Amino acid sequence: MSHTGFWRNLAGMVTSLGLLMVLAWLLVACNPLPPTPEVASPTEEPPATAAPAPTETRNPAITYLTFWEPFALDRPQGLLLGEMVRAFESEYPTISIELIPKEGYGGLHYAMLDQLAAGPEGELPTLAVAFPGMIAHYAAAGVLAPLDLYLDDPQLGLSEEDRADIYPNLLEMGRLPGQPRPLWSFPFVQNAVGLWVNESLLGQAGWDRPPATWDEFERACFDLYALNGSPCYPFIESVTTFEAWLNSRGGRLLDETGRRAAFNEAAGVESLALLRRLIDAGLARPPEMTFGDYVAFANGQAAFTFASTGSGDLYAQAYEAAVHKGMEPFQWRQVMIPQADPANPATVLYGANFFIVRGEPEKEKAAWLFIRWFTARDQTARWAATLETLPVRASALEVMTDTLETYPFVRAQVEDILPYGRPEPAIPEAFEVRDILHTAILSVTQGYTDPQAALDQAAGQVNTLLGSGHQAP
Repeated sequence: MSHTGFWRNLAGMVTSLGLLMVLAWLLVACNPLPPTPEVASPTEEPPATAAPAPTETRNPAITYLTFWEPFALDRPQGLLLGEMVRAFESEYPTISIELIPKEGYGGLHYAMLDQLAAGPEGELPTLAVAFPGMIAHYAAAGVLAPLDLYLDDPQLGLSEEDRADIYPNLLEMGRLPGQPRPLWSFPFVQNAVGLWVNESLLGQAGWDRPPATWDEFERACFDLYALNGSPCYPFIESVTTFEAWLNSRGGRLLDETGRRAAFNEAAGVESLALLRRLIDAGLARPPEMTFGDYVAFANGQAAFTFASTGSGDLYAQAYEAAVHKGMEPFQWRQVMIPQADPANPATVLYGANFFIVRGEPEKEKAAWLFIRWFTARDQTARWAATLETLPVRASALEVMTDTLETYPFVRAQVEDILPYGRPEPAIPEAFEVRDILHTAILSVTQGYTDPQAALDQAAGQVNTLLGSGHQAP
């Protein structure tokens, strides 16, 4: 409940109580009670001394941590996170973690900003998770503990073998653009954009494999349209999908400094030009339901969708529901998105990371021990079994046998898509940049302007926002 809602409800309660008191007074005035007989005054007793409020007793041998996280503790991910925290505490009995759920990542971010604004009086967590753009805010405020100290520690850190088990791009997510580049965060939930493919439908159109290049993708869409007269791709105006297409063509959202737009160069223009061509040819159209691309795909109405590797459970449930209603089953899986150069593949990597708030050394150390434990092979495999995130370690596949048997597409997600994801720019203005880009994409898909003009205008706005002073031509 918001603060405003709380006080409004409280005021309502006071008003109701006041009305009841007035009604009671009126009843008394209209129906006077008989006089009460006098009685002897009781012997006065000394006022009772209020008992002191109980105080929490903490074991000095235990390090207590507070962990802000975005999941409701009665929902699947929150329940699993709670189980894993208890498992950690059983292995590390001198560490106690209090899970404090917030209302999603947005609620957690605003809670952090509120406490930062409170200055020394603010109460920050020991450990939390957030998107890299949010973490950039906290790093700029100087409240984060750099993790390199722990990562490189001979006893606390990760061995060379452990590091080799983690894809480098996952660690890159924890660093901010520019120099120097300390490690501020560590993977918690990470995903990349891949291409869901209806292989049965594609085979009917004469294709024995998914399209590997953008030219092939466009040709496959024409072949599918010739087969059944239906669009191949129910598109959603997604900045994340645009960034995946951009990366696949060798482009990038911002330059290496993170302070100047680069999305209006050839790779970005070609990406939106392709989408516009598909729309004009009737090969791509928005899904009937808002964000319903997965429903169209699961019902066999489209051969392709671009979506997160964390959407597997969503797609599986929608597919099973469609089959249950009588749809003929088909073969489907997720593969790497088409590329300008398949020899140098790229997509976008995004997600949320752990971070540690600077504080007492023992608390920082304990928080790092939890992060290290949570991202070890067996734990990251358990966390990834929900299909809402990919595992941090490549070796997790060795113990994800049940998951792979039920959802064989997970192997390709981990081995063929995840290693080639490029992290989104971790800048404080990340969400403002996304808003500007979303408007540019809409102006193209709705036919208001051409891709170059739309992206040039957006680049000018982003450069002004980031203070680069460089206007697009």
